[in-house]
Amino acid sequence: MENILGKAEYYVSKKFEDHLSRRISYHNLAHTREVVDSAREIGEKFEISTDQMEILLLAAWFHDVGIIEQYHDHEERSAELCNVFLAKHNYPADKIERIAQIILSTRIPQKPAGILEEIMCDADLSHSGKKIFNSCAHRLRMEWENMLGKKFSDYEWLKTNINFLEENKFHTKHAKILYNEGRKTNLTELQQKLFAYKITPPPKHKSLS
Repeated sequence: MENILGKAEYYVSKKFEDHLSRRISYHNLAHTREVVDSAREIGEKFEISTDQMEILLLAAWFHDVGIIEQYHDHEERSAELCNVFLAKHNYPADKIERIAQIILSTRIPQKPAGILEEIMCDADLSHSGKKIFNSCAHRLRMEWENMLGKKFSDYEWLKTNINFLEENKFHTKHAKILYNEGRKTNLTELQQKLFAYKITPPPKHKSLS
């Protein structure tokens, strides 16, 4: 298992380091490593088999690499790159197909089918239940502005992130145990900020008459 995973880590890391646009500040190698670690953490809690863990972690390594080549629908390109890589290493075709399905399950809105897809989806959004959430959100805000031309006021961004945390909940029992309290804490903090938010009115200009 470690052999193919090590090769996947090297391939994906090298591709991100050499080719990722600096305009993409969230979907980067750091995010990928975070997802791999979370996928392993959740998978170990479920005590999935060694074979299942290998499939899961290969999907985690490749799940966002396609964003280097295309921003929209990058999951499809990620699956394609993974297919080519694994085929070159004579990986079993049935497992390659399964890994592609796991990668594609991370598309928003998430609709995972089966435990490995559920773990993968939870790992991809695990930052929502961690202390890194605000820094991740900031990087995503910059990325959307750079790549999509989406500009948010601070008020709009607060509401966007509140909606995200309310609508995207964890699928597996172990992700809920690991991250749900953190997600609720992050949500409460954002709701408090929104409640206290005051939009500064424009200054009043004195009449010249």
